[in-house]
Amino acid sequence: MATKMRVGAIGAGAMLSALIMLSQVGCEAAMERVVRAQATAPASIDASDGALHVVLCGTGSPLADADRAAACTAVLAGGHFFIIDAGPGSWENLQLWRLPIDGVSGVLLTHFHSDHIGELGEVMTQSWVASGRAEPLPVFGPPGVSEVVDGFNRAYAFDRVYRRAHHTPEFMPERGGLAVAHDFAMPAPGEATTVFDADGLRIMAFAVDHAPVQPAVGYRIEFGGRSVVVSGDTTRSSSLVKNAQGADLLIHEALSFELMGRVSRIVTEAGRPRLGKLAGDVLDYHTSPAQAKEIADEAGVELLVLTHNVPPLRNALIERFFVQGVDMDGVVIGDDGLHFTLPADSQTIEQASF
Repeated sequence: MATKMRVGAIGAGAMLSALIMLSQVGCEAAMERVVRAQATAPASIDASDGALHVVLCGTGSPLADADRAAACTAVLAGGHFFIIDAGPGSWENLQLWRLPIDGVSGVLLTHFHSDHIGELGEVMTQSWVASGRAEPLPVFGPPGVSEVVDGFNRAYAFDRVYRRAHHTPEFMPERGGLAVAHDFAMPAPGEATTVFDADGLRIMAFAVDHAPVQPAVGYRIEFGGRSVVVSGDTTRSSSLVKNAQGADLLIHEALSFELMGRVSRIVTEAGRPRLGKLAGDVLDYHTSPAQAKEIADEAGVELLVLTHNVPPLRNALIERFFVQGVDMDGVVIGDDGLHFTLPADSQTIEQASF
């Protein structure tokens, strides 16, 4: 009897081992299929398809928000891929959404607040890893951008040494891990200066009002008879109104004065007057959702997209208060992953989400 039980136990053990082996083989095969699919999958957007593409890769702010990276907008057209501002968390979004990160043409900075430049080092480095490019990444910006770029180049110097030593210079060319600054003179109030013009894609910078933060600019992007304006951080700006005239898409920052005023008061009453002051200070150099709508209407913009949303829109109730009193016709509250496609010589704006 004992012998029969032992044989049965051995049989069950062998069967369990076989099942485990089969399970492992199945897992390995599934893993290989996933990796192969990811390695061979095309980029999610073709920058050479004749359309102007805009992707919101960061619609948050310095305030922590689990659902939003900090300021970042991607523009793809004419075979080029530009990133406007590089806020913390934004590069990871670009990777997850399979944008053509091996073909980043450059970065455009609106100003030098940390929530707009914090991810620049990762953009420089990870786009180098993805592409193996031989030349530095261009970074465009107003006066001061050279100091910012120099700082990131120095901060990532050891990283570049490690990667070249590990992967060899053949695969990680030395200069490719660097960024190079392209600074432009601040245009006169209301005027614009062209910072990039090639293959039908034209990018212009214009001054905005984010005082005491100076300089600060917004960008107008034109391609195929279509146009997109990115405000950067600003109060209500006549320069922005002028440069957004007739734009198909206006991506404008938005801060609720009422909600942030309440935050300031509540935090102060809770015994944290310093944080209360800081929360209140931000009211004087941003734009409310209602003001952004007024700007869009005055400029004759087709679609307004609210971004850099403050405070974080963590639920539907806060979102409703955020746009209270705003005529939402032609207005979209920006979320990370929103993708707008503007076909050339058309009035259509296609909207999707990653």
